[in-house]
Amino acid sequence: MDVCRKQLKIFLDDYEEVPFKVINFLGAEINYGGRVTDYIDTRLAKSIMERFINPEALEVGFKYSDSGIYKSIDGETQQDYLDYISTLPLDPAPEAFGLHPNAEITTNQNATRVILENVLALQPRSSGGGGQTREEKIAEISADIESKVPPEFNMHDLAEKYPVIYEESMNTVLP
Repeated sequence: MDVCRKQLKIFLDDYEEVPFKVINFLGAEINYGGRVTDYIDTRLAKSIMERFINPEALEVGFKYSDSGIYKSIDGETQQDYLDYISTLPLDPAPEAFGLHPNAEITTNQNATRVILENVLALQPRSSGGGGQTREEKIAEISADIESKVPPEFNMHDLAEKYPVIYEESMNTVLP
């Protein structure tokens, strides 16, 4: 989220000590919390922010995951960080996102179900001749979906008409 990044920069540039409580409150309660309607989701956002945005996270070796694969390093240059990032797994485990390992099982089961449902939906309903071929059915469904997709926004025009002001917290919700 660009607004959070800009606000974080302001706090880091303008304060001698990092205001962790303020950053956590803005991120969890205002910027992200303002986008969710469920109190449990707001609580989750708050927990995640507190886990990663705290004084200990500034120390070398701070573990962002239980395995210790994701940790803060003693890097001095951008290249040091890029080198570290290149050692991370291409297909991260659920722990990279603070999730239980069973989350991957659930995700894979849901993805498999969706794929199979889509394959079955595209199969012809009858075996008699004269019906649509599989390719014709796919083309018809694709054309129907495409006809319902609204035109793209011109983001440049919108950005000019409604500029983001990073000191204004409502900019995280409205644009």
